Amino acid sequence: MYDETLVAKYLSMLDSPPPVGRQKEQVVQDFLEEHTELIPTPNRLNHQLHFKSIISKFPLGTEFITDYTYITKSSDTWRITFVELEVPEKELYNSSTKKVSKSSQFNAAIDQVRSWKQFLTNRRDEVDTRLRPLIQPPGMRLNPIEYHFQLIIGRSTNKNLTEARKLDFRTIQQELGITIMTYDQLVDWYRNDLLFKKNVLRLSGSAFEFKKMAAGPANMLAHLRPGELLLTSDEINELTNLGYNMAAWQRGELLVVNHKYPREEFEKIGMDLFVSGAKKT
Repeated sequence: MYDETLVAKYLSMLDSPPPVGRQKEQVVQDFLEEHTELIPTPNRLNHQLHFKSIISKFPLGTEFITDYTYITKSSDTWRITFVELEVPEKELYNSSTKKVSKSSQFNAAIDQVRSWKQFLTNRRDEVDTRLRPLIQPPGMRLNPIEYHFQLIIGRSTNKNLTEARKLDFRTIQQELGITIMTYDQLVDWYRNDLLFKKNVLRLSGSAFEFKKMAAGPANMLAHLRPGELLLTSDEINELTNLGYNMAAWQRGELLVVNHKYPREEFEKIGMDLFVSGAKKT
């Protein structure tokens, strides 16, 4: 069930100036990463959000950094979506309602995403390599990868002022192949989409680590080893207390049984129970 109190806090944050010394864009991103159920992931395939995770500030290269990235897959396709967050105060259209005229801020944001698309045309292997630890299971790594792009900017009041603006907003998405959303539309997604918390990952060298483990490790420990997923001692203790065999995982054994136990341990437990039962009979 969605939380209307959270919606009210979110809208208040959008309407309020940032604290002194802070950028509004980062205030918005911090709020979304704290309340991950508000983060929209509309480009999901039928296997849903991969590892229940988004990747914060994933770098395409040294010159381009996304605000967040998410991965989803089907049985034969990977889909990776790169997201740009612009500030809510940016106008989408200029003040005149006699004709549709996109603002310079809106055009600049679109051009930013276009530059990502151009970068990936020439250097996709570099990005694929950076994401490779998360492209699991290994048997699906040869499946084709689609890149998608998402821009979140402005408020719906400006977009919805005329029917012509709403039509233009839909048309440019179709023409450019970019999903564009206003910050008010995140509320609609929150109220009507699948409601779930998401992990927030970040790249650390050639591995990944949790910035926020809000949804648990899902099945990550069945696929990623310590050199690919970096866990703090507090996270290891927390997962151990939840029944994960973290000692085995730290030795390099994947937790493939119920995503908590290594196969060898499970087989040993099963054999011990069999022997114990045989002795009783």
